[in-house]
Amino acid sequence: MQSLIMQDCLICRQLSKRLICTYCQQDLVTLQPPGTDKNLMLLPNVAKGLAQVEFKTLYAVCDYQWPISKLLTALKFGAKLPNARALAELFVKHNVNTHFVLPKAILPIPLHKNRFLWRKYNQSVEICRHISQLTSVPSLHSVLTRKNATLAQTKLSAAQRKVNIRQAFQISSSGFSQLANIDHIALFDDVTTTGATANAAYRCLKNTFPQLKIDIWSICVTLVH
Repeated sequence: MQSLIMQDCLICRQLSKRLICTYCQQDLVTLQPPGTDKNLMLLPNVAKGLAQVEFKTLYAVCDYQWPISKLLTALKFGAKLPNARALAELFVKHNVNTHFVLPKAILPIPLHKNRFLWRKYNQSVEICRHISQLTSVPSLHSVLTRKNATLAQTKLSAAQRKVNIRQAFQISSSGFSQLANIDHIALFDDVTTTGATANAAYRCLKNTFPQLKIDIWSICVTLVH
């Protein structure tokens, strides 16, 4: 995970061998469930905020807080693509250990084609690409498609998010064959707030592949305090 040359830490701007220096990583307040299982649904303040979702396993790094929130925003809206590598490294370092069962594939939450044409990239695809490189788990970015041009979830209430994203996803023509012999995947969404987006994608996949084990992966979770 270390870079080969010195560069500025993305957070403190001091020279570092890593995209996020050791000191800034040590300062991060990460989410730590009890025991060895990193599943955040075991934490009451996470489970309370996601009481309406169907998925049972969620892996992330931290609450949606500075400085990680700043890195995500700069990646999502400012095309700061090096942030994707840094965030991927944080996710892998925090979650992937000897007790962690890796899936057979990672599926990033897709953008609608109109939003992708405007933004030119999907931040979740960029992060997943690096997680894939770090874990050797393939990232399958063409399994799911977004059939509805929904409103941006950040502008909506929890109830509005659920309605907005309902039936937004479908499995692509190639997706059926890509998942045909896979029994365990991870759905990746950069931030889990109400869980409405991940849950809609989860339900879409479960309706077609009911035996498929699906974990939700995120960088941040918005906690109920």
